[in-house]
Amino acid sequence: MTDETKKPGVSDTERAPFTADKPAAKPSGRTLKVRKIGNSLGVVLPKDVLAKLRVGEGDELSVSETPDGVALKAAAADTVELLKLAEDIMAKRRRVLKALAQ
Repeated sequence: MTDETKKPGVSDTERAPFTADKPAAKPSGRTLKVRKIGNSLGVVLPKDVLAKLRVGEGDELSVSETPDGVALKAAAADTVELLKLAEDIMAKRRRVLKALAQ
C-alpha cells in the first residue's frame, strides 16, 4: 500500500481484517450457512477464522463495508469499555441528556 492510499491513523502493524473473497479470487472451498439463532439469523465462524481474528466467545466484532463486500475486525477492547461506560452514563443521566437535547 502506498503512502497516498493509506488511511490516516492506520499502521501497517495492525491486524488485517478478515474480508470476503473477491469474485475473481480463488474459491476458499467452504461456504458459511446463515442459520436461525433464537429470533435472529447468524453465521457460525470456523475455528481458523476465529483464530485469525483472535476472538472467542463473548468478544465483539466490528463489521464495515468495503468495495469488495464486508470486513470483520476484532473490536478494540478500549473502544468496547468506552461504549459500555457511555451507555451507563446515558442510562443514569437520561433526564439531563433529554433536557440538553431540547
